[in-house]
Amino acid sequence: MIPRPPTLVLPVVALALLVAAVPAAAQDSGQSRVILVDEGGSYDVTVHPDFVTVFYLPDKILKALASDTTGYEVKPIGATSLAIRPLKADAKPANLALATETIKVSVILRIAKTRDEALTQVTFKRADVEAEVQRRIEERVTKRTAELEAKIAEMQKTMDAELPKVADGLIAARLLQRREVRKLNAIERNDDNVIVEATEVFFLGEDAYVVFRIENRNKAPYRLATVEVKDGAGDRAGVVRFVSDAAEAAGKGVIGVVRPGGKGSGVVVVRRSGDLIGKKLALVVAEPGGRGRVVVDRVVLR
Repeated sequence: MIPRPPTLVLPVVALALLVAAVPAAAQDSGQSRVILVDEGGSYDVTVHPDFVTVFYLPDKILKALASDTTGYEVKPIGATSLAIRPLKADAKPANLALATETIKVSVILRIAKTRDEALTQVTFKRADVEAEVQRRIEERVTKRTAELEAKIAEMQKTMDAELPKVADGLIAARLLQRREVRKLNAIERNDDNVIVEATEVFFLGEDAYVVFRIENRNKAPYRLATVEVKDGAGDRAGVVRFVSDAAEAAGKGVIGVVRPGGKGSGVVVVRRSGDLIGKKLALVVAEPGGRGRVVVDRVVLR
């Protein structure tokens, strides 16, 4: 039994690409703030005498006028930044008029009640510029996602064509190594009269395929959730497949369903079974939550 690799999920890949390609949007932290400005506007900014608050503007500052120069010190830092520091702890709210080459804003400066409430950095950005940057990013992401989806589709097509050849070659090599069927005839039941029998084992190369049957003589459906092959040290079970004539579909966390009075058949793969030859194994099946557990011991691979 050669399990087929899962089909590549394009939406997930596209989402991963989107996350990788788009930078995180500027967000306010405890003492910093980003303000998007259309053309102008009025904004409140809390400051504190213990801190210097820096304003970052999108372009060259043409004007910076404070209504209270005795309560607040305003100094330029280069062509596009300002440093604001309250000169008095009890300074009244004041107005700061700012004009650059592209925006005009009015800032109301207020003394914060505590240091933690004060801002140390305020960044003014043009909303139209940010929107255009975001548009271009989304455009590039859309284009790149389409390219990636096309590549993945081509890869999937190639895999679909090559996988059967790989599987056939692997099976052929294992058949040459070992191909044999052995009877097991190990059987057990639980208190709900659910009978589990390990009937035979197919050896294919180094792997063993243990076949089992479940007969449900209980009045309630038996919902198979787990299949284990224990060797005393741990669980050696690999892939499990199960079929029955039950009309009920297997839901989440369920491998298969055996209706009341019905039967089902399954197979569990044990990889590298050579290490287990001659040892007593236990086939353990159970419903969700460990209910209806049946332990079939005396399973011996030879």
